[in-house]
Amino acid sequence: MELLRTGFVTVVIASALVARAAPAQEVPRRASGLWQIAVTVSGQPTPSPGQYCIDGATDDLALTAGGGLPQKDCSEARVIPVAGGFLIESVCKLGNSTVTSRGEFKGDLAASYAGDLEAKYSPPLYGRREVKSRIEGRLLGPCGQ
Repeated sequence: MELLRTGFVTVVIASALVARAAPAQEVPRRASGLWQIAVTVSGQPTPSPGQYCIDGATDDLALTAGGGLPQKDCSEARVIPVAGGFLIESVCKLGNSTVTSRGEFKGDLAASYAGDLEAKYSPPLYGRREVKSRIEGRLLGPCGQ
């Protein structure tokens, strides 16, 4: 059951954060360093936060926040700047499902961020049609200490 829950969390976050910005938009990047990231998924036990060493120069929030499961088949994907944060919207294929995701994040990405995500699956993925989750990240300091 733990493996299914862990895989499900990874799929939820990766599919929701997959949005790639259009060339004219700047993709948000976290500051370099050791980040603690906590993900809470509706209807699932709260896992322990994970720690990730992030390189701000190459960070791709879309691919790393949920464990790095990439989505490459997206018909729509956009990052929309808003006051104090950004919105992510995407429509992607994951296996046989179409994943429609929307997330709103607040924070400066230099020290911390938090966001709520909603992903809808058609047909259902792992028996679920919709998943709501909360992601919170904070910079702990330099990597390797």
